[in-house]
Amino acid sequence: MFENPEHAFGGTRPMLSLIEQIYAAAQQPELWESVLHAISDTIGGESTAFFATFPGSQTPDILALAKTNPAAWNEFAQYYAGINPMMARGEAVLDPDEMWASHKLFTDAEFEKTEFYNDYFRRYDMHHTAAIRISLEGTPANLTCQRPKARGEFGLQADTVYQTLRPHLQRALTLHGQLTKMQSSILGMETALDAHEHAVFGLNREGRVIFSNRQAESIARTADALSLANGRLSAVSSAQNHRLQTLLSGAVGAGLAVNSGSSLLLNRRSGKKPLRVTVTPFVSQLPGSSAQLAALIFVSDPEARPQSRSAILRSLYALTPTEARVADSLLHGLETREIAEALGLTLETIRFHIKRILSKTGTRRQTELMRLMLSLPLHNTAPARRHEESPLHV
Repeated sequence: MFENPEHAFGGTRPMLSLIEQIYAAAQQPELWESVLHAISDTIGGESTAFFATFPGSQTPDILALAKTNPAAWNEFAQYYAGINPMMARGEAVLDPDEMWASHKLFTDAEFEKTEFYNDYFRRYDMHHTAAIRISLEGTPANLTCQRPKARGEFGLQADTVYQTLRPHLQRALTLHGQLTKMQSSILGMETALDAHEHAVFGLNREGRVIFSNRQAESIARTADALSLANGRLSAVSSAQNHRLQTLLSGAVGAGLAVNSGSSLLLNRRSGKKPLRVTVTPFVSQLPGSSAQLAALIFVSDPEARPQSRSAILRSLYALTPTEARVADSLLHGLETREIAEALGLTLETIRFHIKRILSKTGTRRQTELMRLMLSLPLHNTAPARRHEESPLHV
């Protein structure tokens, strides 16, 4: 039926357009959803998911969902993936490079007797599946698409589309993994600074602020002792500002010279205890950026109040706000059902969040998570933020 691949896409132009979108999504992950919509529409599918685990990641990265009920995905991830009869049979009887079509694995009568179909697929009006695996280092990527029984089996068109797109998806995911690895090297330094007990500013060689954490932004915004204008820090006291500028100039111009940094106290207009400011050189060319970090400024506020351990856990392990609240609730001894009631979420959703927390933190049980949280110091932490004028881009 499809002697030429472009016929399966409805023409050369839509095929090339979809391939172009795939490569764009490698650099802009938010575009994966539109890619999945296009693939689903092309093959006449409905619920579609694309996920993979990249090197260095502890959990599968869901690249995108299209036409998929988020609740259905959560149920699949936390339970039904483990009893999916198509996975085991597909690995046993199909070639890894084949399209995994459900009708190749089971008759309708066989499939409709399974727990997977009766408790899961039928509830969401899914029956026929077309899927491919895309080889990567480590765990392969999976692209799956479902549609109701009334729509019929996926056939040659879906197979042609999948096989045409397979090499492009593979290259795009490889590129995505390389970009993720590079970005992690940048974010790793910033995450370490986020977990520091002080407010932190980073300066480039021109003495301009190129990033800061929220504590630092708060201190600059109040302008009680320090102010930030046009990317430059200054003390509100003119006498102390002269000393501060001398330290900043010396730090950004220090280069590789051995210098442990210098400190000073900055008085506050409010009359609160002075801020302690430490300025130290830092030499590091950040990957993928034309800006060079030249100095770090650590600001300690003796009157700052500590945050919870979950806030520290969140910045270190990239937890979502909900995951951080769940972790904090566990630390305070709440049961899963109590957490669900307190946060207004279902029991299944809380269990899903706990599974994600354990995976992100590299712990296997809730008791291990509690030990990890209790080992964390209590101090202020918050995610680093880049300034609009900053040339650093991730």
